[in-house]
Amino acid sequence: MHERRLGAGDPFALLAKLFLLGLPLTQDEARAALAPLDVDALSDAGWLEPVPSGVRATRKLVPHGELLIASDRDADGPTGSDWVAGIHPPSATLAKLTVRRPVERALDVATGNGIQALLASRHANAVVATDVNPRALTVADLNARLNEAEGIELREGSYFEPVAGERFDVITCNPPYVISPESRYAYRDSGLPGDTVSREVVRQAPAFLNEGGFAHVLISWAHPPADWSAPLEAWVEGNGCDNWLLYFGSDDAVTHAAGWLKPLARDEPESFGQELDRWLDYLARLGIEAVAHGAVILRRRSAGSNWTRQDRVPLERLEQAGEHVLRVFAAQDHLQSVDEEGRLLGDRFALVPQHHLEQTTACRDGHRELRSSLLSLDEGLAFRIGVDEHTAELLPLLDGRRALREALAQRAAEMRLSADDASRFEAAALPVVRRLLELGFLDVRR
Repeated sequence: MHERRLGAGDPFALLAKLFLLGLPLTQDEARAALAPLDVDALSDAGWLEPVPSGVRATRKLVPHGELLIASDRDADGPTGSDWVAGIHPPSATLAKLTVRRPVERALDVATGNGIQALLASRHANAVVATDVNPRALTVADLNARLNEAEGIELREGSYFEPVAGERFDVITCNPPYVISPESRYAYRDSGLPGDTVSREVVRQAPAFLNEGGFAHVLISWAHPPADWSAPLEAWVEGNGCDNWLLYFGSDDAVTHAAGWLKPLARDEPESFGQELDRWLDYLARLGIEAVAHGAVILRRRSAGSNWTRQDRVPLERLEQAGEHVLRVFAAQDHLQSVDEEGRLLGDRFALVPQHHLEQTTACRDGHRELRSSLLSLDEGLAFRIGVDEHTAELLPLLDGRRALREALAQRAAEMRLSADDASRFEAAALPVVRRLLELGFLDVRR
């Protein structure tokens, strides 16, 4: 289907067939598409391999924004233990969650094809990328050269070992976090029991952060069916960081195992049942009933007491979230400094521009009545929160020009409330404003 949409002889179409779709070209087509590059030289360099009909690319090239990312071809799935994956949803998720601000040094752990290191090189003066897989470092180096990225140093080794004793301002890590009995593929399988790899990366990362530095780690973990956050809270306890625990969702053991074995079910259905039993036996031995996936964002902070918070994230609506993350951390810092909720009344809050309010109405007895209001964030983690009619009317008054106390007093006057009712309205509004601040809907104006 994709091939039919491409022109028959257009050089771009031929390159897309070769490097994007992994389709073979005849020798004449390859020469026409690749000119002035020499087909034989590319074959000698390992970019092309002979097939009966001509040549086929050994690499996949995919545009990602302004970048061009090379990886191993994925049409047939992993072909070896050192197979290097391309751009996939987890790498896009990590890229969106990462704080983008000018820094001196950045670290990408388990770099794979190097996409996180490339993105970091745009706002860091120096980037170190580590991986235990030598082929991954070769591909990451290729991508750095393809995209003319400077300041990236590649080091071979396991996780943080190549940077022992060093500190960084930004850390990213998309480790091989799949909980399974496998140790087949470096990009996916850690070979460690259960969620060990996720736990250890989260526990070790703070030691490599400069003061005020952020670490962003994608993780998977086992948890009791009724409590996803308890294991993560234990991982970050006493780590000298402020910790934001993000939960994307969970699968039961069967769904988890069957999902990762889906290629086997397609290609070797006769082996699927046996492998599924092996995975389920492994999970049962470890007492794993539910497997979650999510992320941890850490910020190194030595002054004062550190905080930890937990949030569910609508992953399907996730946008570039760096500014949102910074705003949430600043809001949580502010709330930590407020010893009682009433102190918020003297603050000036501004509703961020990136929002919209959806209201549902119904017609009854000749009148239109408001049924519900949903406030949505149109950036970052795209949180949504239901608000009542009074909060919806309060929102326009949160413009950063007046203290919360004044905004509430104005709204109480518009509602013609008595002094006692105005006091109750104020008390009821404070937890709502606090939650809007926690989720990043509000800025604190100094």
